[in-house]
Amino acid sequence: MVLAGVLAGMAGCSSSRAEEDSAPRTSPSGSTSDPIDAAPAPAPRPTRYQPDPAEIDGAAKRAAARAVEALPDVRQVTYTQYFGYLPPAASILVEADLEDGGGTTYDVQISQAPGGWRVDSVTAAAPVPPLQDPGPLIRHVLSSDRITLPWAGRDDVAAGLVSDAVLRSMLEVAEQHRIGISVLISAHPVHVFGTDRRSNHPDGLAYDIGSIDGRLVVDPGAAGVVRQVMRIAAGTGASQVGGPDDLDDGGSQYFSDPTHSDHVHVGFNG
Repeated sequence: MVLAGVLAGMAGCSSSRAEEDSAPRTSPSGSTSDPIDAAPAPAPRPTRYQPDPAEIDGAAKRAAARAVEALPDVRQVTYTQYFGYLPPAASILVEADLEDGGGTTYDVQISQAPGGWRVDSVTAAAPVPPLQDPGPLIRHVLSSDRITLPWAGRDDVAAGLVSDAVLRSMLEVAEQHRIGISVLISAHPVHVFGTDRRSNHPDGLAYDIGSIDGRLVVDPGAAGVVRQVMRIAAGTGASQVGGPDDLDDGGSQYFSDPTHSDHVHVGFNG
């Protein structure tokens, strides 16, 4: 309840502060101060995160983003995605850059309340140490200019926690399309949201794609290329490929649901 009040206060004062910052400073006489005597201009504030208009529930993502933006060490939120969307509850992935450099991924658990979505918990990815001597497959993924990894996901790869099947699949997909990976292991819930089934992510057997060739998966204009990438991913040996569309209409390899309306999930059997 305290966090909700803080966020509401932040939302109410943001525009007036921006107006104050943009107004010219004046001397007591009313004239504009000499630029030579003026204090250095403050660094511009990062833009607050705004969900894509195509989101199935932008309010849920906005609530999760505001909770992370309120953390003292966060500079800005860069991306959100559903870990699970089953109203009246949801789990939201939130990627953020930190004030001191670098960044991390958060799992924000929210639930519906009379006034909208309420933040129940915010959990950051746990740090993992890198391998001292990573193998060639790991080095290939980390150095690829066609695969963009989130901060926590890069750490997962460097630590040797991601299966070779996933690493090879990402490289194969990236041969045809530039892909932005949203999550591998760190911060992903252990169980498939709303069930007691263990997710493939914590075991390093899955990856999610949030953007393709610079366009968000949730963007309706990217629907054609999203379907292409889903088929390519399935061809790399994935046992399950989820996304905005069910490409085999209830078959066993592809699936779709509200949770996967904003990303492509590529999973492998252990």
